[in-house]
Amino acid sequence: MRFRKADEMEKYQNEKSAKNAFMFYTTALLIWSLYDFFAKGEAGWQSTILLIGSAIFFWTRVVYNRKMM
Repeated sequence: MRFRKADEMEKYQNEKSAKNAFMFYTTALLIWSLYDFFAKGEAGWQSTILLIGSAIFFWTRVVYNRKMM
């Protein structure tokens, strides 16, 4: 089985899909952690996952921005 390189349209669609998925997961984890914080008094693992995921996202943006310069 051979894989082919994605063309520009597929790259664009993948980028938009990844952005939408990231926004969904971020919003869902934020709402879940806020609910647990106010209901139980603790943030729980979902807030840790949210913070780590956001840190990875923004750190990779910085790395790729520096590579482009």
